[in-house]
Amino acid sequence: MDKQPDTVEVQETPKTEAQLAQSFVDAYQTLCEKHGFRIVVSPTWVATNHGSFEMTLQQTVGRLPQK
Repeated sequence: MDKQPDTVEVQETPKTEAQLAQSFVDAYQTLCEKHGFRIVVSPTWVATNHGSFEMTLQQTVGRLPQK
């Protein structure tokens, strides 16, 4: 027989766009703290084929600062 968990976490379904956004922020923050990394976005200039430059956003994963 499978062992059942002692507690079950019940999360209320977000009802508004603001609640949904806050739920995402909370889950992302928890994930960052758990693994010690975050998504870092930096502007980068990229040369085009017609001799000019365009700004793009480069996404990388970076370690959280130590407290």
